[in-house]
Amino acid sequence: MHIAVLLAGVADPKKLLPKPASSHWRDLPADTAVSYKLSPFDEAALEIALKLRDQGVATRVTAIVTDGAHDATLLRAVAALKLDTVRGLNPPQRQRGNPAWLATHAASLLRKDDTWPDLVLIGREHGDLDDGMTAAYLADAWQLPYAGQALQVRPSPDGGWTLLRSGALNDESLHLPAPALASISNDKSNRLRHPLMKNVALAKQMTFSQTAPDGASPEPAVALADAALPQAVARGENACRMLSGSVEEQAAALAAYLRAPLAQGNDHA
Repeated sequence: MHIAVLLAGVADPKKLLPKPASSHWRDLPADTAVSYKLSPFDEAALEIALKLRDQGVATRVTAIVTDGAHDATLLRAVAALKLDTVRGLNPPQRQRGNPAWLATHAASLLRKDDTWPDLVLIGREHGDLDDGMTAAYLADAWQLPYAGQALQVRPSPDGGWTLLRSGALNDESLHLPAPALASISNDKSNRLRHPLMKNVALAKQMTFSQTAPDGASPEPAVALADAALPQAVARGENACRMLSGSVEEQAAALAAYLRAPLAQGNDHA
């Protein structure tokens, strides 16, 4: 079973954001050095996907990062959660917050052999300034059953999905057949977990290649980033090395040995 999560980075509120001359966020140059992080809504969507994987429901989890996809730090933070695939689709400057552009270009990344993932999750606010309309637009454009403001998702015996969503007066339970799309609202039960340190170290060694997605216009800002883990070294492939000398010399030799893989990964990032 395949679960996909659409993520949109937001500017880190703890860091200063350059101000365009027009004072409009869409006019921020694409190459501006902005630090991105996930919004609480996107974090909740990602956590739900991870919970379904933990339950044995999802055999494959894919993340598509849109806004902020050029920020390798953001991609590595997502990849550190041990997803099967992390891809970036960075919208051109004038297409930020345009659901029509996203519907066209994200579809080719989500479908395989013209088959949709069993479930597509997206944060309630996805780069649309809290309008909350991107998810509904995508569901309509892709002709997928849709539920908004979901708080919890669990599989149904018939192969579909049962969702607990926040209603106008009370929470309510809805059933959707698969494949389906759901927007996720943040809830204290869906706070994103912290990745294991070993997975953080692996993510730092990932490389991100840039290619144009299928059907994309030849704008240089349209880029697809694929994350690839470095090849693991088989146990016993390298000869054992004995450290000698004083304690200080042994510590320095060990530190140099441990830093070498990370340095090589950064050279290719």
